[in-house]
Amino acid sequence: MDEGLLKQLNLWHNKSQYAKIINKITEIPEADRDYELVCHLGRALNNQENYNEAIQYFLSVQEQGEHDPLWHFRIGYAYYYLKQYKEAIVAFEQAVVLDPEDSHGNKFLEMSRNAAARAGNETNHIVNVEKGMRSGTDPRLLEIEEKINPFGLVAHNNGSISMILGVGKYKHEVFQTRAEEGFEGNGYDWGSLAAVFLEEKMPHLVDIIRFDPEADTFCIYTDNKEAILSFAIAFKEACEDDSLMKDLFSRAVLD
Repeated sequence: MDEGLLKQLNLWHNKSQYAKIINKITEIPEADRDYELVCHLGRALNNQENYNEAIQYFLSVQEQGEHDPLWHFRIGYAYYYLKQYKEAIVAFEQAVVLDPEDSHGNKFLEMSRNAAARAGNETNHIVNVEKGMRSGTDPRLLEIEEKINPFGLVAHNNGSISMILGVGKYKHEVFQTRAEEGFEGNGYDWGSLAAVFLEEKMPHLVDIIRFDPEADTFCIYTDNKEAILSFAIAFKEACEDDSLMKDLFSRAVLD
C-alpha cells in the first residue's frame, strides 16, 4: 500500500472518521485493493457497525489472513457484535494463539465465551471468576452485567476482572461537546472521563483500578473483584445522568 494513503487512513481512523476510510477505499477498483486495504475497509465497516459487510470483506482475503492475528481479531469482533459467539470464539482463539500477548484478543475471547455460556451455546470454555465458581453461573456477576449494559465484565483466569466497552454510539453526544478540542468519544476519551469520575467520586479506588484503553475500546481492570463491581455500578449510574456526565467530562484531559 502507498505510504501516503496508509498514513491518511490511520489519521482518519484515529479521528473516528470511518466513512472517509470506506469512501476512499471503495473508490479504488476492487482488483487494485491489496490485503492491507481490504483489512482497513473491514475495520472501518466494523466501526460503523456494518458487521455483515465487514465479514464479507474479511472472508475475501481469508487465505492471506490465516497467519495474521489482526485479521482473526477483526473478523471475531464482527461475529461478536452479531452475537455469533461460536464463530467469534474460534476467531479470537486463533488471534490469541498467533499473538498471546494481545490483551484485547484475550478479553474479547473471554467475553465471547461468557456470552456463549449465557446464551446457552455449547462450549467447553467457561472462564473462572474465582476458584470453584464459573462466571457463566455466577448470579451476582450476571446481575451486575445486566445493570451496567452496554458495558461488559470479563473475568480472567489470573483472578483479575475487566470492565470493557466497545465505544461507538453510547453517550457519543457528550464527547461531541468538546469535539473542537480533539475529543472523539474513543476509548482514550472514555478513559479520561472515567479517571475524573474515579478521582472525584471514588478516590479510595484510585490506586486499585487500572486503565488499559485502546482507540475502539474502553477498558479498566483490577484483581479486586469488589472494587471493580462497585465502580462499575456507580460509573454506569453516572453515565445515565447527562448533567453529571457533562460536568465530569468538562474536567477530562485529552490523552
